[in-house]
Amino acid sequence: MAYFIFGVTGFGSSIISVPVLVLFFPLQVVVPIMVILDLCAAFYLGTKSFDAADKRELSWLLPFSFIGMVIGITLLLKAPPEPLLITLGAFAAFNGIRVLIKKKSAPIQTISQYWSIPFGVAGGIFTALFATGGPIYASYLAMRFNEPNTLRATMAFAILIFVFLRLVFMLVTGLILNWEVLGLALFLVPCMVIGLWIGSKTHRLLSIHHMQLAYGSILLFAGSVLLIKQLV
Repeated sequence: MAYFIFGVTGFGSSIISVPVLVLFFPLQVVVPIMVILDLCAAFYLGTKSFDAADKRELSWLLPFSFIGMVIGITLLLKAPPEPLLITLGAFAAFNGIRVLIKKKSAPIQTISQYWSIPFGVAGGIFTALFATGGPIYASYLAMRFNEPNTLRATMAFAILIFVFLRLVFMLVTGLILNWEVLGLALFLVPCMVIGLWIGSKTHRLLSIHHMQLAYGSILLFAGSVLLIKQLV
């Protein structure tokens, strides 16, 4: 389901799958797994989207995202897991509610490019910490573009760049270099391929409203389950 969403929208795999996977595996295992899976998915979509992506927009986001990633990977290595998981659950649930209550015809207000600074730093933190920076980048880019195809292409190419940065951080810290991470990632690759293939084939057939309902519902459910598990 997570990579079906990714195939349709160009992002969203990690924020759907990570809150569920951390119910079964440690966060320090789940985040490197998502790096491997996202790398495969982003390479497939990102290289196909290269020509349609807005590279100038990404050149603004990239340096501030790198700063955020440094902060995020430091928290992942040093902070206790309980507050991090509560933050992740709240972030996922909040985004689910935000998506579900968004009006179908709500006008999009174009914002200044200088908003790339806070959005880039926040996206970088959540990307390195939870592998869930996609909704933050998507929120920014959605307020910069009015063309859905350009938005999807730019998001897919952005995810490709950011997942390579995540891979570098995971290799430097050694989080990705263990058999549990590699074995679980290999086990989940067929699920990723199936979801991505179906999503890529159907993204032009689904209405934005129905996709919004499905995406928001999954986010709200995953975030709520994680919050309940951590707080009860």
